[in-house]
Order: sequence, then structure tokens, then C-alpha cells
Amino acid sequence: MTRKASIGKIILYVFLIVVAIAEILPLLVAFSNSLRTNADIKKSAIGFPGIPQFSNYITAWHVGRYGKAFLNSAIISVTASLCVLALSLVGGYFLARVKSRFTHFVRGYFSVALSIPTFAFMVPVYFTFAELKLVNTYRGMIILFIATNLGFNLILASTFIRGIPSGLDEAAIIDGCSTYQIIGKVILPLSKPIITTILLIVFVSTWNEFTLSNTFLQQTTLKTAATRYVLFCGERGSDLSLIYAAGIITMLPIVVLFLLLQNYFIEGMTAGSIKE
Repeated sequence: MTRKASIGKIILYVFLIVVAIAEILPLLVAFSNSLRTNADIKKSAIGFPGIPQFSNYITAWHVGRYGKAFLNSAIISVTASLCVLALSLVGGYFLARVKSRFTHFVRGYFSVALSIPTFAFMVPVYFTFAELKLVNTYRGMIILFIATNLGFNLILASTFIRGIPSGLDEAAIIDGCSTYQIIGKVILPLSKPIITTILLIVFVSTWNEFTLSNTFLQQTTLKTAATRYVLFCGERGSDLSLIYAAGIITMLPIVVLFLLLQNYFIEGMTAGSIKE
């Protein structure tokens, strides 16, 4: 390895370490403060807990009514993730295998749609949903999240499937498989990395989403974890220890899920980017 390459690698490692510290430090501060008393936090914003106050989590969970909020988020996020996965795999297969002007149009359409901000369509969609009685309903939020997450994941799935040899499809057709049997028996077993990636992307984005959830779910009993946290901060703004504890509770499922599936996620993203 040349001296220039060694210096470049050192600079890269230093940069990555700095970025990692910048990302992890706020989480460590939040976790530490969640175990401190309110009086200690007001004396010093950063510090280690003397005696860990694990009761903060119990209080925040019950006072914030996080049981119901987690159930709402789980129903919406899991359903939307599975629907987006099914549509992305089926649609991605046709985009990858069928060469026509229509598939080029569909790919271009979803690519352009990704650049449209949420605020551009939120008002007309709200009035439409109000007429259809989809405001303050699970199914309304699920439809919204499918629509907002489908474009990117459809393109991601089609890019990955392009890397699967089409000769496998031809062999399956000779064996008498239909198109959907090919997807189920050939494409699906080879797509585990991209399946995990899509599920993780959609689940994280829907669990953390605030703007649409706060607009279309106005009843307190239907609030998701993210919107419930904002309400909790408004109700308990003076108790910083409970706010930090509630923040950790809100983000914990996402952190655990990503830590468990990060290898599959990275594999799916890199495979999808290379096989275009």
C-alpha cells in the first residue's frame, strides 16, 4: 500500500469515527438523563446518574399511555410494511423483466413522485379522505403509508431482481410455473436481503412518521408512538427526566430492530445499488 493510500484510509477512518461519535453521543446523553432525577438534569444538562432511576420508564409508560400508542403504531406499520413488500416484489418483477415503454414510464413516474414533498399533496388528500371517512382510521393511514413508501421500494426491488438471472425464470416456465409461481418459488427465496431491507425501511419510516400521523389521526386513542411523544412533552414539559425516558421508549423498538437486521439491510442496499 502506498503512502498516499495509507493517508487517505486514515483520513476516512477519522471521518467515520467523528460521524459515529456525533450520532451516538446524543443517544447516550438521552439515555443517561432518562435515568437521572429531574432536579439533577436541571442542575446539569449532561451527567451520569448517581442512583439509576428506572422508575422513570415505568412512570413514562403509564402516564404517556404508550401501550395503546405502541399498538396503534404496530398495526399501522406492520400492515403497511407487508403491503408495500408484496406490491414492490410483484411490481418490481414486472419492471425488471418486461421491457416496454409502459415499464419505462412507470419507473420514471415513481422516480419523479419521490421528489414531491408531503406538504404538496397533504391538503387535497385530507379533504378527499374526509369525504371517504378515512380520517381517524387505521386503513386511512395504511393507504397513505403505502402510497408514500411504494415508489422508492418498487424501484429498489426491481433493481435487485434485475440481478437475478432471467434463465431461472425460463427454466421455471419450462417446468410449468405461472408468473406468480415464478415470483413465489424462484424470486422470493433469492430476495431475502431486499425483503428485509424493504420491511425495515418501511417500518422505520412509518413508525417515526409524524406529519401525516398528526394530521390524519386526531383522536387521542389513535395516536401513534411518535405523535404520542409530542403530546407527552406538552403535558409533562417541566419533568425532563420523564421526557427523556419517553423519548428512549419511543425510539427503542427501531434501534433494537435495526441492530438485529443491520447486516441484511446493508446487504440488500448494496446489492440493489450494484445490480442496476
